[in-house]
Amino acid sequence: MDPLHELATRIGLAATDRFGFALAGGYAVQAHGFLTRRSEDVDLFTSVGGEFEAAVVAAVAAYRDAGLKVEITLENPGFARLLVTDGDSHSVKIEMGVDWRAHPPVRLEIGPVLHPDDAVGNKVAALYGRAEVRDFVDVFAVLRSGRYDSDQLIDLATCADPGFDTDMFATALSALGRIPDQALSLHGLSDEEVQELRRCFHGWERSLRSSGG
Repeated sequence: MDPLHELATRIGLAATDRFGFALAGGYAVQAHGFLTRRSEDVDLFTSVGGEFEAAVVAAVAAYRDAGLKVEITLENPGFARLLVTDGDSHSVKIEMGVDWRAHPPVRLEIGPVLHPDDAVGNKVAALYGRAEVRDFVDVFAVLRSGRYDSDQLIDLATCADPGFDTDMFATALSALGRIPDQALSLHGLSDEEVQELRRCFHGWERSLRSSGG
């Protein structure tokens, strides 16, 4: 994890722990040992929305107390985006939100982190919803780990997103064909791993279509 990202994560989690916040998104997947890559932002989410505004205030105060600059760049009910900047003018986006979770967070060295089932289910749901490069890379790492198979991932994604549809998921997987190898390599994959990733998702897509979902 980038040093500023790690610092911002630790400060944010410590400040919002009492409000039920936990590390989510790509860094939650990484915290459980599936892969290591730089994420674009840090996601801190809670399943309790009643004190969300107080949690944002607490996070902002904690960053400022640590000598960091912080700006709230977007704030809506149940969501806030902070821009945290250090003394060297390096910045990181912190996205705070409210989201459903199936399990209590787990305590890791960095702080509370989404349970692996929730972290993985959310990531598959993200692949379903937006099919971005980082989503393919993260889900590939999960499958490659052997800790979850494709059927389990479908079940977890369905829990995370009740509207999850396997036919539409197959269509989302087909988006990989429009992603160049270089875009995948930028996330640390070797040429061989890029081809393995393509075979993995092509096979999954073909299986879903042949079974009618």
